[in-house]
Amino acid sequence: MKTSSILKSSLLLLAFTIFSCKESNKDKIQSVFAGETSKKWYCYSIDEDHSFYPYRVKEFFKDGRQIQYINNSTTKNLDTIPKDDMYNPEKWFIINDSVVSIDSERNPKSGYYHKNTSKILFYNKDTIILQGTKRSNYEGVLILTRYKGKTNNK
Repeated sequence: MKTSSILKSSLLLLAFTIFSCKESNKDKIQSVFAGETSKKWYCYSIDEDHSFYPYRVKEFFKDGRQIQYINNSTTKNLDTIPKDDMYNPEKWFIINDSVVSIDSERNPKSGYYHKNTSKILFYNKDTIILQGTKRSNYEGVLILTRYKGKTNNK
């Protein structure tokens, strides 16, 4: 009788330990986007007219910061978009386990970030596919692939 209750307690403790150590979906998403400290991604966009064009290089940091670069074709370097530029969101957010916001706009008066959300359609260590949402109508697709170019930037 005692061994049965000890065995049940041990199994319960073991199950609790295993499930509490399991990585959450938000942690997995953060790990894919930012890794240990940061990761750079090429960002390609397909809009509602099915036009495909290279967009930018985005660097996501684990603490929620984001830096965007323009791939300068003449110098072959990445030029940083200034922080005060309205097209540089500065931050990225994980909304839930299937929605992120990598395109946000900061209100300079209130400091609030208006989040433009994207649904995660697919992700692995080298590719992320997002579909933009606007009032529940899906529009535009972003394809992020790992950046493997030069790391020196201006």
